[in-house]
Amino acid sequence: MTQEDTSPLLITRRFKAPRERVFAAFATAEALQEWFGPPDGSVLACALDFRVGGRYQIKMHSPRAGDLTVSGVYREIVAPEKISYTWKWEDDEDWVNLESIVTLEFKAMGAETELHLTQTGFPNAQSREGHSHGWPGGFEKLDVILISR
Repeated sequence: MTQEDTSPLLITRRFKAPRERVFAAFATAEALQEWFGPPDGSVLACALDFRVGGRYQIKMHSPRAGDLTVSGVYREIVAPEKISYTWKWEDDEDWVNLESIVTLEFKAMGAETELHLTQTGFPNAQSREGHSHGWPGGFEKLDVILISR
């Protein structure tokens, strides 16, 4: 692997909602189903056991990539500050013996929240690039939901 392949994905996003509301958008299957995935995608099924050691599985559809399933285990949950979990694509041969780590840090900025996402452990640069577009697309959908409520 080259250094490019293993470099972490870092995304910072500001939401116009309090930290507790942004954190809650990651904590239930119902909330995730509303916004998770690429901008042109949708969640078909979502199950999660939101506790340290608990598992999650999200099945989604993207017109570009078809049906996809991601799953993992929650490693750290500190409400409303931090969530860390493993990430593994179940239907991608590049991920057969690999899982990445996603860490979300929620920073209160008055009535707003700054979210810092770090994802490490990609199999290749193409996968990292795909995630660099997928996460912001989902965050766009989340932003609309948070503003509208």
